[in-house]
Amino acid sequence: MPAHTSTRIRLDALALGLSALLFTAFPLVRPFFRLDPRSPDETLAAASPLITSGPWVLAHLMVTLAFVLLLYGMLALYACLAAVPRGPSPILGLVLSLAGIALIMPMLGVETFILPIVGLMFLFALLLLAVGSISFARAIWRSGVLPRGAGVLLAIGLALWFPPFPALIRIVDGFVIGAGGVWLAWAMWRETGSDAQA
Repeated sequence: MPAHTSTRIRLDALALGLSALLFTAFPLVRPFFRLDPRSPDETLAAASPLITSGPWVLAHLMVTLAFVLLLYGMLALYACLAAVPRGPSPILGLVLSLAGIALIMPMLGVETFILPIVGLMFLFALLLLAVGSISFARAIWRSGVLPRGAGVLLAIGLALWFPPFPALIRIVDGFVIGAGGVWLAWAMWRETGSDAQA
């Protein structure tokens, strides 16, 4: 692997690790409130003070940055797996994950799932992200290049990333994404470091 490619993959692996840590921190910082689309007045009354608070803004800036960094992490996963002759191609994982991220990004700052049509788009974006991350996990599993467990953890965490879940589930999910993403980032970092020395 050329030195410039190894450096790029290591930087993208670092981005994946940072993204995973931000996903871990997001539900710990974000204030939660009861969301009931059938009672918009009560939901709005409960949400109003929270969605204008510092923790709410900070948490959503963190998760926005997490998704931006995740874009680079997915590119690193693809670069690590694309050259492996065995196993399925990771292109499906790359395309679907990037599409899911791109569709999620505009919706992060607003509780758009209250509006039915936007809510459907949000669910579609989450589905794309889930299928993309599972496709990556399959490619990781069959390639034997990166830790299988790390790919599974990241896929489970991203597939279950769903804002309406209760706080405890969101926190556990953040830690699952964090563990899988940091583990994969570390493995890619080490892999490209050994290639650069060879």
